[in-house]
Amino acid sequence: MTSLLIALLVALAAGFAAWRVAIARRRAAQTQAARDAAAQAARQAARPAPQPTPAPVDIEAARATARAKAERVIAAEQARRQAAIQKAQNVARVEAERRAAKAAEAAATLAATLPAPHLPKVERAAPVFVKPPIVTPLTAAAAERTTPGLRPAPVTASALHKTVEQTLILLVDDSKMVRVKSSRLLASHGFQVVTAIDGVDALKQFENCCPDLVITDVDMPEMDGFGLVDALRANPRTQHIPLVMITSAEDRHREQALRAGVGLVMGKPYDEEALIAHIRGFKFFARAEETESLACA
Repeated sequence: MTSLLIALLVALAAGFAAWRVAIARRRAAQTQAARDAAAQAARQAARPAPQPTPAPVDIEAARATARAKAERVIAAEQARRQAAIQKAQNVARVEAERRAAKAAEAAATLAATLPAPHLPKVERAAPVFVKPPIVTPLTAAAAERTTPGLRPAPVTASALHKTVEQTLILLVDDSKMVRVKSSRLLASHGFQVVTAIDGVDALKQFENCCPDLVITDVDMPEMDGFGLVDALRANPRTQHIPLVMITSAEDRHREQALRAGVGLVMGKPYDEEALIAHIRGFKFFARAEETESLACA
């Protein structure tokens, strides 16, 4: 009986040991399988993905698409430029109409405020600058030789009415520095000078004096140089006054200024000798007994 129990216990122990070994082997097999699966997944992930086979490209269709796109871009750019040109033309037209209306109004105001020709001449204040000895006036031919390219207005016997000291020049510029510098230049050559800061101020100066020559800037507040020129040329009593325009955009303004009746267009900074030579080519020089002015007549 005892030997039977011992044999049974030994059998049970052997069975239990075999069961544990089987369990361990199964777990080892499962672990190894998991490791193999993980390694296989890692290898597959490391492999580059297969590239899809590109579809065949239709070269003619691509060229047609590119041409159509380029044509659309060109058409849009042309439309934009045309719209910009139309806008600029509209702005220029409105500005021209505004300037013409302002010039007409200024001319009417000037005609109403200018003194009549038979009224006593307003006494002019002497310039504050020290005058050097009188320089012998240049003839028109001499002035042209001095400054090639300039063509001063011809001097005729009927137009000789003033000496240099009796010549009054109206200088119009919104820059104080330019007014001071140009006034000193003109006064140093014997001319009388009055100044104005813009076109409106210049027209007001005609209420107290009758300038023989007007030198004007272009870009000024209230009324620019072209507005002043239009106002002076629209009034029969001032349309004969010689005009000189000095501008920082000489090339852009030259043609318009000459059409408006400006006798000389100069850039900034201007040639002082050329300006004086041009002024001396006008009608300001005469004998002592010929001193009556035609300005504002």
